[in-house]
Amino acid sequence: MKKLLYSFLAIDVVIFAFLAMTGGLGAPKYDLRPVAYQEAMTKENGTFVDVRTLKEHEDAHIPNSTLIDWKSSSFESEIQKIDKNKPVFIYCRTGMRAARAKRKMKKMGFKEVYNLRGGIKAWAKEGLPVKSRPGFNINEEAGGEGC
Repeated sequence: MKKLLYSFLAIDVVIFAFLAMTGGLGAPKYDLRPVAYQEAMTKENGTFVDVRTLKEHEDAHIPNSTLIDWKSSSFESEIQKIDKNKPVFIYCRTGMRAARAKRKMKKMGFKEVYNLRGGIKAWAKEGLPVKSRPGFNINEEAGGEGC
């Protein structure tokens, strides 16, 4: 019986450590699905940032977003221009780059950074507005420049 109890305790410790290392603890409040993300953007007076590349942004982007490329050497200097005390809403293609950018921004002192869970692809699947170049469909795009 004692072995079983210790086994469950060990499993709990491993799960807790994994969640802590991957940002899984406390993340849901700032990792929003498209409709909740749009609602939060509407309610909050924040900055809206696309962290994808220039080519990806030109292909398709959410209206009124500002491009600050996560992969660019100027990412930190550009993101520093944003008020750290106001909410920042970031997105990428599928949410992975934005999650990395969010972690970096939190380390830089940003108070509230919201990530669009599933990225612009999930946003478009919900039928929310996307500005695209003629003939481009974000949900038919294969791979892109990676998240």
